[in-house]
Amino acid sequence: MPHGWAARKDARCPVYPLRMQHRTPSARAAAAALLVALLAVPAAHAARVLVAQGADTPRLEKTLAALRERSPLPVDVLPLSANGGAALGAAWARSDRGSVLVALGPRASDEVVKLGLAGPVVHCLAGLDAMRAGVPAIPSEVPMDQQAAWLARLVPGAKTVGVLFDPAQNTRRAEAHAAALGSAGYRTMLRAVPTPAALPAALDGLAGRADVLLALPDATVYTRESSRGLLLYSFRRRIPIAGPSDSWVRMGSLYALDWDYAEVGAACAAMAAREANPATAPAPAAPRPRVFVNAKSAAHFGIAWDPELLRQAEMPRE
Repeated sequence: MPHGWAARKDARCPVYPLRMQHRTPSARAAAAALLVALLAVPAAHAARVLVAQGADTPRLEKTLAALRERSPLPVDVLPLSANGGAALGAAWARSDRGSVLVALGPRASDEVVKLGLAGPVVHCLAGLDAMRAGVPAIPSEVPMDQQAAWLARLVPGAKTVGVLFDPAQNTRRAEAHAAALGSAGYRTMLRAVPTPAALPAALDGLAGRADVLLALPDATVYTRESSRGLLLYSFRRRIPIAGPSDSWVRMGSLYALDWDYAEVGAACAAMAAREANPATAPAPAAPRPRVFVNAKSAAHFGIAWDPELLRQAEMPRE
């Protein structure tokens, strides 16, 4: 039954009797199976997972694959187009009673918060608005308290953290990172990079002042085209980079923290099941961040990691 519709007390699901006399045993068995199937149809559609997906990126696809695999409920996907908000609202209004909406990725998460859709909603790789609202969510990035804890272990001498960001897409995220790092005892230096051409000047402003660069996922700063220049700057100025992903660690950044997206998808499936049936669904296990390190880069920067730390980290294959 669509969300927001009132159930009529006199509603009936007509089931017409099947004439079974004068039939063979196999025909009678088939008819009985059909009757069972017809009676089961309403229960099969009582709850579904509707996934609003805001982009088609490898990490979202990995998360979605795990969510599909682990979800006890059927999963339907609605990619968000330019008018995705209206389409999403209409699809949610038509969904069956007991269904759960999963906003997958920051864009979908922000859109769902803006729409204010009623009903059980889970934010998977959520944006800032969902995290601040305190709704069921797994954040898009590893939480800053965990990032700050790993920063202290992996770059023990760092006191000042440089953060490069495109103000058009990441101002709020950069400010949130700066606040969290400040609470952890770090000084932060935010440098806006509105265009790729502005990157050299922003880096010059950090030279000799920042002890480490902490990367935000940013489509203007941390790109394939900029990677060579950023890593050359890092090695020449002896400022290690905490990269945005394990691929950056393979190229030379000191380390990166990222989610295990199979675990994220499984956790989001469990969260959706719990929203659909709070009484019986078990509490989901929180996903764990993966820590990728580059031992050669550590040696270049004069950083020695103890064996216990290395046992908790991964070294990406070349």
